[in-house]
Parts: sequence; structure tokens; C-alpha cells
Amino acid sequence: MEITLIVVTLLSLAVAGTMSVVAWRVAGEERRRSEARVAALAADIRSADVDVDLPLGTAVADAPISGGMFTFIQPPTALPRLATVVLAGVLVVGAGAALLVALGRSGEVAANSVSKPVAGADESHSTAPPQTARALELVALGHERDRDQLTVRGIVRNPVNGSPVNQLTAVVLLYNRNGGFLTTGRALVQAPSLGPGGESTFLVTIPGAADVGRYRVSFRSEDRVISHVDIRS
Repeated sequence: MEITLIVVTLLSLAVAGTMSVVAWRVAGEERRRSEARVAALAADIRSADVDVDLPLGTAVADAPISGGMFTFIQPPTALPRLATVVLAGVLVVGAGAALLVALGRSGEVAANSVSKPVAGADESHSTAPPQTARALELVALGHERDRDQLTVRGIVRNPVNGSPVNQLTAVVLLYNRNGGFLTTGRALVQAPSLGPGGESTFLVTIPGAADVGRYRVSFRSEDRVISHVDIRS
């Protein structure tokens, strides 16, 4: 449909251009003919003024003749010329309207093709289950004191339906007996990569912990915190 409209538009523009050229040429011909008639009339007037010596008594009788010489006669081709110009204008306007309609329809089709998503991709996206992160499982946890040094050790496990975790780090926060924060220590777990169902041990040694009252364990992977649950019996 769009191709047909474009072809019709191009044909209309070509016809309009041709008719405009024809109208321009007709107008030029009429202008030249009019100039030729005016020149002929002027020549007749000049020849009458020079060669004819009219007597005073015949001035009234000859008045209609001189009036007839200056009477303007409408050329018979004026109306066809006007009709040609009007027809050319109508064709140009019609061609422009057809071109606007064609461009509007093509733009609408393009917009519809872009706005409508592929049904298969949309359905696959809507039916895909949401991926939820599974928390790690703290299987075992213990600590040892050696003068002012505290060593925390334990076992962490990735659940069977969990996601692989790389560069897992155990972080231990120390607090004094009044609940104030003292210091922190961290260390990588033994396994460099903890896949689903895998488990690994960790050991964190923190010096200067003589006044420690309690501690807290958390896990990180790179720059994000990995949640965990305590499943110790």
C-alpha cells in the first residue's frame, strides 16, 4: 500500500511539473502576443498622427473611429490559460497531500513494528521464574584465646540450590564487654570458589583482643555482603 501511494505521488509531481512548464510557456506566448498587439496599435497611432491631417469640422464624426482604435479586446485564450494554471495548482496540492499521507502511514507502520514486542520473547520473559539469592549456611563456629589474640574458626556451606561464590571472605567484628566496637579482622575461606553444595573452613586471627566481650561473623564476596543463616545445632 505504501509503495502504491509513493508511486502515485511521484506521478502526480511529474504531471504537476509538466503542467507548470506548459502554463509558463502559454503565459509567455500570450505576453508576447499582447506586446505585439500593443506595438502594432502604437505604430498605427503614430502613423495616423503623422500622415493624416483631420479638419476641425470632422473631429466629432471621427471620434468613434479613434475610440475604436483604443478599445481593448479580451484575448480568447485568457480563460484557458487561467484554467491551466488552476489545474496545475490542484495537481500540486493533491501530490503534496498524497505524499504526506504516504509518509504518515509509513511512519505509523514503523512505530507499530517497533512498539510491538516479539510474542515469543515476551512470553519467555514473563514465564521465567525470578532468581532469588540463597543465603550461605554457617555449619560450625568456634574461637580460641592466646593472651591478647583471638582466633575464630568455622565451616561455611553453599546450599545445593545456591549460586557459585568466588573469593569468599570471612569478616569478624570484635566488641568490648560494654558493647563498644573494638576492631575487625578478615581472611579468605580455604576454597577459592564455593559452588552449589560445597563447603569450606575459615580461620581469622585478630591481635589486640584482650578486652573483647563478644564478636560477630559475616561474609563478603568482593565488594558485596553475602547473607548467611546459622544452622548450628
